[in-house]
Amino acid sequence: MTDYPGYDQVSPRRRHPLRTVIIVVVVLLAILVGADFAAKAYAEGQMASQIQQQGFPKKPDVTIEGFPFLTQVMGHDLKEAKLSSTDVKEGPIVISSINATMTGIHLNNSFNSGTIDHLTGVATITFSALSNAMTAQAGDLGSLADAGLKLSSAGPNEVKASLDLVITSGSATWRVTTTGHQIKIHLVSSSGLPSELLGAVSDITIPLPSLPLGLSIQSIKVTPTGLVGTISGRNVPFTSNS
Repeated sequence: MTDYPGYDQVSPRRRHPLRTVIIVVVVLLAILVGADFAAKAYAEGQMASQIQQQGFPKKPDVTIEGFPFLTQVMGHDLKEAKLSSTDVKEGPIVISSINATMTGIHLNNSFNSGTIDHLTGVATITFSALSNAMTAQAGDLGSLADAGLKLSSAGPNEVKASLDLVITSGSATWRVTTTGHQIKIHLVSSSGLPSELLGAVSDITIPLPSLPLGLSIQSIKVTPTGLVGTISGRNVPFTSNS
C-alpha cells in the first residue's frame, strides 16, 4: 500500500486493546449498577417489613430515592424514602391511601436503628368509608342506616347528609375533628329529622389504624372527595425488631 503524507495508518491490532478496555469498563459499570439496584430493592423490602412490625396494619410499599444507593449506605445516611399503602383497615375505618416522605434517614453502625430528620404525609378517607365506620360505631341506626347515610362536604371541617326516610326526610351536619388516634364526629345541626333517630349519631368516636414509628394523624380536613389527614414528625426515632 502506498503511504501518503498525513495518512495515519493504524493497524486493526493496535485498536483492539482500547476497544477491550472500553468493553470491560462498560461491563463493570453494568454489574455495579445492577448490584446497586438489587441492594436497594432488598433494603426497600426490609424497610417495609420493619415498618409493618412497628405497628402498621399491612406491609406498605417503600421506595428509596437517590443514586447510587450503596454509597448512601456506606455513609449511614439515606437521603429520602417514600412510603405508600392503600386500603389500610384496622377496626371500623378503612384509609383509602397513605403517602409519606421521609428525608434525612440516619442509620447507626449496626444498621438496626436511627432517626429520621423529617417525615410528612397525608392519609385520605372516602366519604363511603366514613359512612360505613359511623354506622358500625353507632350500632343499629334503624331508618338512618336504611337511608344510606351518604355523606358529602359541608365545609373544611364538616360533613352533611340528606336523608329520605319512610316517615320523613331531612338533613344533618356533623363536625369532624381528630385527636391523633381517633376521629371525633359531633352533630351540630339537623333539619326535619326526629331527635330519637339522631341520638345514636350525635357523638361518634372512630379509632384510627396504627401508624408506624409512633406517628399519628395530627390534623384532618374535609374536602369535596373525602377526609384528608396530615402526618408529620421531626427527629423521629426508629429501631429494628429483628
